[in-house]
Amino acid sequence: MNCIDAIEGTVKCILNRVCQAAMDAGQDDSDYVRTVRTILEATEQFARSNREIVPHPDILTKVLYEYSRNLWLKNRPDSVPATGRGKAETESGACQDYQIYYYDYLFHNDQYPL
Repeated sequence: MNCIDAIEGTVKCILNRVCQAAMDAGQDDSDYVRTVRTILEATEQFARSNREIVPHPDILTKVLYEYSRNLWLKNRPDSVPATGRGKAETESGACQDYQIYYYDYLFHNDQYPL
């Protein structure tokens, strides 16, 4: 295992624990996303200041961001699995698209979408 794999694995483990704790506590989405953003910003800061370990910090940040968003989507109590066909599948796909937009907006703007 190389250093970048260890960093990525450690942060994913932290994100898993944070997500589980947030879901168990019924934590507000904005609090959870703010915590995730703090973790990812700290990881990115470390990666950028240690280029000998992480030559491409942008890639690491992107991978961890997508992981955190997918983790949140998978663990939402109101998540709708895309198992239907036709209209039901379209509705769950639209719901999934909105949830992605919702998470991205919260993450980047620190407020709920209008």
